[in-house]
Amino acid sequence: MIKYKISYKFPHRHFIDFELSTQTNNQKKVLFQLPAWRPGRYELANFAQNIQKWHAFDENGKVLNFRKKTKDLWEVDTDNAKEVIIKYNYYANQLDAGACYLDEQQIYINPVHCFFYIPSRIDEEYILEFDIPNNYEIASAVKSVNNNISISGFDALAENPIICSPNLEKEIFNVEGVVFYIWFQGWKKPNWKKIKKDFKSFIISQINHFGSFPVKEYHFLFQITPYRSYHGVEHTNNTVILLGPDSEVDGKHYNDLLGVSSHELYHTWNIKSIRPIEMFPYDYSKENYFRTGFVAEGVTTYMGDLMLFNSNVFNWKEFLSTQNKNLERHLINSGRFNLSVSESGFDSWLDGYKLGVPNRKVSIYADAALCMLMIDLSIINHSCGKNSLHDVMKELYLDYGIKKKGYSEEDFKNICLKYGNSDTNDVFKNHIYNTKDYIPTLKKYLDFAGMKLSPKSHSNKTAKHFGFITQYINNKHVIKFIELNSEVDLNGVSVEDELLLIDGEKVKHPITKSLENIKKKTKLTFKNKFKEFTLELSSEKQYFELLEFKKINATNSKQIKNQEKWLS
Repeated sequence: MIKYKISYKFPHRHFIDFELSTQTNNQKKVLFQLPAWRPGRYELANFAQNIQKWHAFDENGKVLNFRKKTKDLWEVDTDNAKEVIIKYNYYANQLDAGACYLDEQQIYINPVHCFFYIPSRIDEEYILEFDIPNNYEIASAVKSVNNNISISGFDALAENPIICSPNLEKEIFNVEGVVFYIWFQGWKKPNWKKIKKDFKSFIISQINHFGSFPVKEYHFLFQITPYRSYHGVEHTNNTVILLGPDSEVDGKHYNDLLGVSSHELYHTWNIKSIRPIEMFPYDYSKENYFRTGFVAEGVTTYMGDLMLFNSNVFNWKEFLSTQNKNLERHLINSGRFNLSVSESGFDSWLDGYKLGVPNRKVSIYADAALCMLMIDLSIINHSCGKNSLHDVMKELYLDYGIKKKGYSEEDFKNICLKYGNSDTNDVFKNHIYNTKDYIPTLKKYLDFAGMKLSPKSHSNKTAKHFGFITQYINNKHVIKFIELNSEVDLNGVSVEDELLLIDGEKVKHPITKSLENIKKKTKLTFKNKFKEFTLELSSEKQYFELLEFKKINATNSKQIKNQEKWLS
């Protein structure tokens, strides 16, 4: 058994204090491992960098010698000690869906960040004792009794985030015999009637498509912020979702709440139950290389949105918007010419989820979702509307998820080909494992379901007229995408340069305010690391030309049947 006491003294400093105690079992040395990454984000995070102090003692308070064996593995000399006690603190000042945060209003912990396990005793029981104010409530998928939590094994501990706060809102409901909790931290007046109606709808749709739910109880844990935010992290029987601003969650960003919630719920099957063989079991101490990020995130991104439509939570326009966003992300990123979606997923362990080197890789979310759309339509068309990607995922769930077996990329491909044909194989060969242009394949497969791709002008004026896209970062308009061989590219403008002036005037935010009356010739002033420079550019050229999905009138019974199957 491993006991933990969790406390804090000065919440504004963001340091959580931990005291770990356990029997030495007569071992002369005991190893303590802190994870280097967390499931759900396939990059090294090196959580040990947040530890400021670390000390070891025996049961009598005697100091024990220790040394670091690796960046996140400690070895303690425990000869003649019956018990070892580790005291350390952890800097918790990262408020997102997968990290840890402490302030005057809450203590929020993702245990995989800050709890140790003993490698040879990873399945031992953990007892957590929280020293928190009397008016605090604990939100977690693990029940607490008198601020104490008992949980069996580090894998389960790592999967169960905990929010302690006096400001929690909660609602409980039952769907298909499963108890669902929705917790809000930071949102005082949720529209529970609307939220429960929509959540029940997409939950029922997902359960019906798989046939059963992997767990008996599930918790949605929301962190609602006063500023713009969007992030979700999946766990076996819960998810944490960060969203804001709070003033717009019930309005402008309500579809974001639904979209990320449907996505994370689908992960309960896909990645938490249906898990790649390379992650069976997890090794928290190092990279767990795998190439099926296109399944873990591509299928989930595609299905999460599709489920919102087939459950009547999203209308056609809202669903189509999600697909067009995926297509836009694909088309503005020239990384699609350089690294396949399979290799891009593998390389998340190399450069994480940031943009990284310009035009190097693609997304296991947007680009992989387009691949899954193509696979889905190819299966539907080949089977004359009898089968779809839903059948593939259900078979994976029944044959691998429920049986607690890991699947390989060949397993996934073979099941897809079982329901599909050469068209299905072409998606793997040309797009998942290669960098062949998606557009001809998309056009062909969309026609199967009475859909087409139509030209669309980019709504971003700097993208459309000048060939670059900026992000507003720290009050600066920083360039993040440049179309290759555009006028700005050929005149020395680079990614990470800053746009300063438009026709001699400081750029406004949003940037559209400075381009309301765009001229045929426009002077743009940029700044790189060493200098400012001005270019006079034509605004009459067209860059970053996009395409969008559109429905056409189905001309034959097969298109109609395919479309019905696709959207059912």
